[in-house]
Amino acid sequence: MKKYIIKSVVAVMCFATFSSCNIDDVKPFNQLTAENVVRDELSAQGVLNGIYSGWKVLELNAFPLHLEALGTVGNFTGSVAGSNGFNSNQVLPENAYISNLYNAHYKIINGSNFLIQELEAGKAVGISESSKSEMLAQAKFHRAMAYFNLLRYFGEYFDASSQYGVVVRTNFANGLEYRPRSSVAATYSLILSDLDYAMNNGPQYVEHYRVGQVAATALLARVQLYRGEYAAAETLAGIVIDNAEGYVLEDSYDSIFSNGYNSSEVIFAIYNDIPPSSGSGMYQASRTKYSNAFKDIADAQVPGEGSLDATGSGFDPRFSFAYSDATKGINLNGKYPGNENVATSTRNTLYYIRLAEMYLIRAEAIARSNGDLDAAFADVNTLRLRAGVDEKETTDKATLLNDIREEKMLEMFYENGESWFDLIRYHKAGDVNAFDEKSSLTSSKQFILPIGINVLTGNNLMIQNPGY
Repeated sequence: MKKYIIKSVVAVMCFATFSSCNIDDVKPFNQLTAENVVRDELSAQGVLNGIYSGWKVLELNAFPLHLEALGTVGNFTGSVAGSNGFNSNQVLPENAYISNLYNAHYKIINGSNFLIQELEAGKAVGISESSKSEMLAQAKFHRAMAYFNLLRYFGEYFDASSQYGVVVRTNFANGLEYRPRSSVAATYSLILSDLDYAMNNGPQYVEHYRVGQVAATALLARVQLYRGEYAAAETLAGIVIDNAEGYVLEDSYDSIFSNGYNSSEVIFAIYNDIPPSSGSGMYQASRTKYSNAFKDIADAQVPGEGSLDATGSGFDPRFSFAYSDATKGINLNGKYPGNENVATSTRNTLYYIRLAEMYLIRAEAIARSNGDLDAAFADVNTLRLRAGVDEKETTDKATLLNDIREEKMLEMFYENGESWFDLIRYHKAGDVNAFDEKSSLTSSKQFILPIGINVLTGNNLMIQNPGY
């Protein structure tokens, strides 16, 4: 892990009080110490707003683009920060972007640790127990999501017995600290504990750029799927699908992206608005393009030869939505409509979690636990019918698993990078051969990123990932 060179709480994420529900209504304190940042509920909320804002760092909110380049969905066609080596799966430790990516997550973790520490110490005078629990739940959600990201990017998340987890810490650091990596199992243990608390204590009926019980349940479903805890993943995904808080699938696919984080199926997305909001780096999707393999999958969904002329024909409509001549505009990837090519376009948010993924998690969990294949196919077909393509017929488990992986590509390409992790998980499960899927994948070392040189320099107890 990096050195924590933090001389004050201000350098981490401590912000002044806010006057409205706008998540960007925070201003930094100029003269505060760790002893008096959190004084009451209002100042605690300011710190929590700062944690939310931590996700808006460019290295975090543009990284799904890099993940798709690692996999089989698409590639970079234009200049994007840190993109060197991603198309060819030859990312080097010298790439400063990955060090910044790593460090940005630990800033969120350290800010979360600080707020948890201060709330548990009773520093927020006058706060109700319910409000305190809800704030703790949100801080623990952010810590869990940051650790889960770090584990997937830099750790052997697919092997519970591996020593190559990430550096785990639960206390706030305001000075230099060196720590070794924790095991994968230890990393997962903290993630599970945090999400369990968030699921049971988080707020309800929140704006979709904030997190509550539904978001925590959804993230936990994803984590359990990765861990191979399929019964738990199925149950949790079902709870999210059957939620009572108004999260439902949009009637049309394009409405998800025209509505942004206000979409009825968006469970957690980055808040962005007109300046001075910092927006999202997902506008850079315009600098990416589909792969031939992904194009072939989209072509196979609809009878006839695929064409991208006008609004497109012969392709899965979700593919045409992004790439047809009529919808892509000047971009190669027009999935985010209204793209003004600037971060502050309100439609260029990053969708960390949306409801459609829960249908696919439940379907995969059912299939892998040898459950009711009809029910699993029904979940897949719910999304296909919404997209306007023919339903899949119930066949066998292997076919279903392949259908689920392809459906996730079609439904969620260039959103949160899940298709890359699916490729590796399916490879480890023996369902596909990742090396056959992409020619530049030649070694299992490429399944995770290297630890950046700057991170290794800053922590002399850190060990590099195998093969780098």
